[in-house]
Amino acid sequence: MKKFASAWSVVAIVALAAIADAGVVIDEQQVIEQPNGNKVTRASTVMIEGDKQKRIVDNGNRTIITDLGKGTMTMVDGTRKSYVEFPFPPKGGSMAAMQGGVTPTINFKKTGGHDKIIGYSCDVYSGSGTVGGNAVSMSGCFSDSAPGANDYSNFQRKMADKVKGTSMANMGQIPQGVPLTLTTTMSNLPTTGMSSDQANKPNQMLTHRQFVTSSTVSSIATKSLPADSFEVPSGYQKQQLPAMFGGMGGGPPMPPAPRKVPE
Repeated sequence: MKKFASAWSVVAIVALAAIADAGVVIDEQQVIEQPNGNKVTRASTVMIEGDKQKRIVDNGNRTIITDLGKGTMTMVDGTRKSYVEFPFPPKGGSMAAMQGGVTPTINFKKTGGHDKIIGYSCDVYSGSGTVGGNAVSMSGCFSDSAPGANDYSNFQRKMADKVKGTSMANMGQIPQGVPLTLTTTMSNLPTTGMSSDQANKPNQMLTHRQFVTSSTVSSIATKSLPADSFEVPSGYQKQQLPAMFGGMGGGPPMPPAPRKVPE
């Protein structure tokens, strides 16, 4: 369950936002390299309008809806026609459970590199830290000229305001702009309290226990979105929260609270 929480934490790093009168729609391709050597390729679509975001993966089989105004995050299972709604930000012991007992941190720095993705210039940043008790390293190219770039930053600011006073506020600094490419490597942290010989064994195995997710935006545009875009489909059944989140209490894996990265 900790890997599940960590994965959603990382996924949430690429949340996008839109202007009040229109939405931003982003299509991207993801390649996931699993520890067993298998590679999974999938499409993902992100839709954002105001303080709401919707991420669709696996051809609609899984959807995550974040509503900062209502203070909720909803995970929708299209195959079972069910959903689970969490408070956002999460509260109490569920926050510690999702972090794996380790305070999350992600720190980004500008590398000086530049690129051009689907016609938009972007600056390369790299970052590293911990999420959900796992070591995480990230590298991405962020564009402030792509459609929705300013709105992305506005959404991140709203999210940062929402989580003030919680440990989520310590999760680091997200670069300005839209991440047109993003590569995330997640691996288990070495266990503390071991001898040097014991610690070296898991370290030697670390590269074989990594999840590497590479995302590339294939299209990005602003457009009007239907009023029900951020609602759970009619007829879906609401389920109780998993036990790890305290039954009817708790919350979902946490996205980071971004702040402006120093130039």
